[in-house]
Amino acid sequence: MSDTADRNVALAAAGAWADLTGSSFSVVGLGKSGVAAANALARRGADVLAIDDATEGELGASLAALDRSVAVQCGAAGGPAGRRGDLFVVSPGIMPHSARFRAVRALATAMLSEIEVFSRLDRGDVGGVGHPIVAISGTDGKTATTLWAAHLLRAAGWSAAVGGNIGDPLCGLIGALGPDDIVVAEVSAFQLYTCDRFRPRAAVVTNVARDHTDWFAGDFDAYVATKVKVAARMGPGDTLLINGDDVELAPHRAALAGARHAWLPFSCQGVPERGLGFDGQTLWWSLAAGARVPLGRAVDLGVRGRHPIVGIHNVENALSAAGLALAMGAPVDAVRQGLQTFSLPSHRIEPVGAIGGVRFIDDSKATNPHAAQAGLQASRPSAGEKLVWIGGGSDKEADYSALGRDVGAIASAAILLGQTADRIAAALPPGLPVHRVERLEDAVPLGLRLAAPSGIVLLSPACASFDMFRGYAHRGEVFAQAVAALIHAVAARPSP
Repeated sequence: MSDTADRNVALAAAGAWADLTGSSFSVVGLGKSGVAAANALARRGADVLAIDDATEGELGASLAALDRSVAVQCGAAGGPAGRRGDLFVVSPGIMPHSARFRAVRALATAMLSEIEVFSRLDRGDVGGVGHPIVAISGTDGKTATTLWAAHLLRAAGWSAAVGGNIGDPLCGLIGALGPDDIVVAEVSAFQLYTCDRFRPRAAVVTNVARDHTDWFAGDFDAYVATKVKVAARMGPGDTLLINGDDVELAPHRAALAGARHAWLPFSCQGVPERGLGFDGQTLWWSLAAGARVPLGRAVDLGVRGRHPIVGIHNVENALSAAGLALAMGAPVDAVRQGLQTFSLPSHRIEPVGAIGGVRFIDDSKATNPHAAQAGLQASRPSAGEKLVWIGGGSDKEADYSALGRDVGAIASAAILLGQTADRIAAALPPGLPVHRVERLEDAVPLGLRLAAPSGIVLLSPACASFDMFRGYAHRGEVFAQAVAALIHAVAARPSP
């Protein structure tokens, strides 16, 4: 075995990496996380080869961001998957059942995700321990919970750096973290799949729903198990929060009885003896049977931010974020304050304008049926009002049956667009008026006519946006611009 091969084997077994001289890595996929990992490894002395199927012209910005010492193999479709014996950092876009994944596994000394690389490099920087990590896993609510948890930690006076599946890749934080920073990371199942030593100080599994199971070749159990893998390396002194209402997580909650780390459920269906809960009005932190600490009322969530934060799913997000902050030692008063001062990220049940008695709400971040159901429940119209739902987008072969029932129960009409329009229409009840449009801009004036004189026009698509938009944010921006244009046009009309 060569010196490099010996070095790679030793690194695969090591939990902390400092000097990587004499090691070799193949980074497969030059998205943001691949570039960040390649640069962090190269700057520690590793011999790094970056591989991507795209051509040099298509990778222009990514190539420009790479450290000059990184070797590059572009346009690699059908070509070598990397160097035999390397440590491989694999893009989350490469599915485990794919030919590329199998080819990499046959070559690799070990396969690692970018967040695993961060974990080991950061430990090498900080005494073998690393910065404390707060990790958010699950299907829905990850982004809101991640940002809210960071907000609560800052309200407690600490410095919190946000990254992972949102914002900067974690490897991009290497060298930029202060000594007292807490890393708050949204982590996906794709990233966790190739993790081995990633250990958060506090973590949460928000929920699981049938989204992205194509990545697991339709194996939902494998998807759930990978979401829960966020806690695989947790030990004494660490705390896991897990949704106490999610039936799919019940076997995993039962298995936690023998866990070495502390764990707490959170519930919106009552207040557990230990954990966090909601009684229909107030959020509680329950230390033990009969010992409850109030955290605030649901109606006060976000009242000192941009706008109040509504919906039972946001109560879940608030409980998750509060539990993470409390697990890290945040004072209760700081948590109470932060629950009121937080503002949701854009495109999540965000009011974007009103015309007369009709309000327009941007919930473009609802990219799967489960998230859209939460948006519908949070936007229920008052008595005498109508709700017009705008849905549809690119197809991930999701099941729309439960969403169809909720749309039928809450909405007075549906406006559909995109690849999924026919499939969603088939899931809606026969008596519900259904309208089709080619462009989102056309749905806005139609929604106004259908909701008038009083009601809500809700964009909560239940689908990804890549058939028509660059992403959910672009879709939300187009919706908001169309609403603003309609407000201007209505205001410019001469009075009758």
